[in-house]
Amino acid sequence: METTEPQVTPAPTDDESQLHDSYRISNPLEIGGVLRHLATRGDFMTVYFANGQRQLVTRLLRVEPQARGFYFDWGGIETENRALLANKRALFVGVPEGIQVHFSIGDVEEREYEGYPAFYSSYPETLVRLQRRDYFRVKTPILDPYQCTIRFPDDAPMRLSVFDLSLGGVGLRTKSDVAAEIPKGSMLMHVEIELRDYGTVQVDLEVCAIRSVPLAKDVEYHIGCRFIALSRTAESRLQKLITQLELNRKAFARG
Repeated sequence: METTEPQVTPAPTDDESQLHDSYRISNPLEIGGVLRHLATRGDFMTVYFANGQRQLVTRLLRVEPQARGFYFDWGGIETENRALLANKRALFVGVPEGIQVHFSIGDVEEREYEGYPAFYSSYPETLVRLQRRDYFRVKTPILDPYQCTIRFPDDAPMRLSVFDLSLGGVGLRTKSDVAAEIPKGSMLMHVEIELRDYGTVQVDLEVCAIRSVPLAKDVEYHIGCRFIALSRTAESRLQKLITQLELNRKAFARG
């Protein structure tokens, strides 16, 4: 099977706020329509699993509306195929016609399709299509920053500070050299962002850009990430915090 790199949209920099507007679909008929469109086009999709640390590239092969399930292509690396079957939960990300589509599945099994091994899964509960737009983004407190925790397999949790926030993504910063080793395009799963009065939200992130910022005595790393499949609860809490931060900024500006 052919392989390709997953398409990654650049993260926002300090001078731009182009992120994404989400369109969440939960009607099975609509989900089936999107899946059939993907299968007809033969677009490549990247499947992330094992807490985002493993991936394979695939294509949807056939959709079964009555059974509410679909086949997708067997990967080229057998160890990854077996690992996916063992993990079950996986996140699909694709960019057909320049519009990102992503959805999570919770069951994967091996079946035969036209005489060859293939994967089979039930429809996702929800499916999200993302279209580019300008998202309102706010700077977060510098002296008492909100904190974010990333957990890597076999490593100690990594704590980072949040420096900006929108419903499309988050800007993180840290002085840890570990950040420089995170590959662009990586999926960071089950990341926790502490919002204080608004609770803690768990999100999945895609790393879009990492840059080093020289300081007087050391270096700080800025990591631009976008949210993947943001839950309704997390979206609601983030929206409340963003609104409050903007109200605080305006009140301060008025003196």
